[in-house]
Amino acid sequence: MPEITQAMRDLYSLPPDEFIAGRDRLAGELKDAGKAEDAAAVKKLRKPSIVAWAVNAAARDRPEDVEGLREAGQALRRAQRQALSGGGGEDLRRATDERRVLIGSLADAGVAAIGARGAAHRDAIAATLDAASVDDELGQRLQAGVLDRDAKPTAGFGAIEGFEVLQGGGGDDDEEPAEEDPAQVRRERVRDARAAEQRASTAEPTAEEAHQRAEDLKAKATAAVNAAREAESEAKRLADEAKTERKRADRAAKSAEAASGGS
Repeated sequence: MPEITQAMRDLYSLPPDEFIAGRDRLAGELKDAGKAEDAAAVKKLRKPSIVAWAVNAAARDRPEDVEGLREAGQALRRAQRQALSGGGGEDLRRATDERRVLIGSLADAGVAAIGARGAAHRDAIAATLDAASVDDELGQRLQAGVLDRDAKPTAGFGAIEGFEVLQGGGGDDDEEPAEEDPAQVRRERVRDARAAEQRASTAEPTAEEAHQRAEDLKAKATAAVNAAREAESEAKRLADEAKTERKRADRAAKSAEAASGGS
C-alpha cells in the first residue's frame, strides 16, 4: 500500500465527480515541484466507487467509531482463535455484538452521506465496513478515509456476522449425508446477495458516468444545431439586406442617369 499523505486524504474527500480533476491537478503540482515519482503514484490513484466514497465520508465524520470498529475486529479474531481451541465463547459473542453495532452506526453515516439514494447502497457499505474491520490494509485505508473500491468479507472466520461455522470431522463411508443446516443456507444466501449487490454497486458508477457523458454530448449536439440554425437565419437576413441595398443602388443609379440626361 502506498504511503498515505494528507494530500491523498484531501483528494479522497472530494466529491466523486471532482476526483479526476483534483488528482490530475495534484499530480501536476508534484511534477512541477520536481517530484516525478510522487506525481506518477498520484496519477495511478483510482476514483472511489460511490460505496467507497460513502464509507470514507463516514470514517471522517466518526473517527472514534472507526477506531472502535478496528479494535472490535481484532478482538473478534482473537476470540475466534480461542473458539477453535474450545473456549472464548463469551468473548466471541461480545466482540461480534460490538462490531455489529459499530458497523450499523457507520453504515448509517455512509447512507446519509450519499443522500436520497443512499439506502440502495447500505448493504454494500456494511459489507465494506465488515471486511475492513478484520483486514489490516483495508482497516488502515478506512481509518485514513482513502478507500477506493467496495470490499466484501472473506470466506471463513470474518464472514457473515464475523463467524462462519467450519465444516469438519469425518465419518464412515456408509454414513448418510447430513441434512443441510438452515442457518448455513441462510448465511450463504446472504453472502450471495451481498456479492450481487457489490457487483451492482461497482457497475453503477460506470453506468452513471456513461449516462452523464451521453447527456453532455446530447446537450452539445443540441447547442450546435441551435447555433447552426441561428447562423442560417443570420445569413438569410444579411442576404435579404444585401438584395434590398442592391435595389436601392439600382434605383439611385437610374435616378442619376435620368437626371444627367435631362440636364
